[in-house]
Amino acid sequence: MRNSDHDGRSQGGYYQGPQGTVDAQGFLLKQGSPGTQGALGSMEQSGNLRVNGSPCALQAQCLRTVPAFFNAVYNGGAQDVPPEGEVVFLLAYQSGDFLFAPNTSVITVNTSGIYRIDYSLTLRPTIGLLNAAYAVAISEADHPFSFFGTYSDGLGSTERLQVGGMFLTDIRAGETVILRNKSSTSNHLSGMGIEVQTINRASILIQRIA
Repeated sequence: MRNSDHDGRSQGGYYQGPQGTVDAQGFLLKQGSPGTQGALGSMEQSGNLRVNGSPCALQAQCLRTVPAFFNAVYNGGAQDVPPEGEVVFLLAYQSGDFLFAPNTSVITVNTSGIYRIDYSLTLRPTIGLLNAAYAVAISEADHPFSFFGTYSDGLGSTERLQVGGMFLTDIRAGETVILRNKSSTSNHLSGMGIEVQTINRASILIQRIA
């Protein structure tokens, strides 16, 4: 709210009493007492929430985003992923905003929003070569921000390397998320061979941030 010498308003939603008058001898008399606090913001006819009298351009600026999250992994074992092949996941923990069947590759998003997607893969070289490139497809369209990969030659069969990526994207309710091999060669995902400990050979994390 604005300051005004005429309507007695002050900042912070309080009403300040009128200024005291000056008596005949020129002394300023006692100032009026403060008024009550102003009312809380209201809704405009357009539906925009008003906070302290100022309309919000976007509801997301005024209302807290409800978290939506999905985390899936495949622990141990192995998967050979051919070119354009899809990475499968087994275990999942989520907020209830997603559809997913264990040991499949398709994740359906039920809540629209801006999402951050992280993924990680553990690969074993094939005859000394590791040629890996992956991307996330949103409703069958490869997202240009999601392409990550690595290339190495002359590696030993006991070596393990990780490929990971992270990006932000807009996802509408009902769209699907799939992680795919975009290289020209098959890749061998391995969740074994790290001493005696099995690890996640594939993981994906999907978080709604707005």
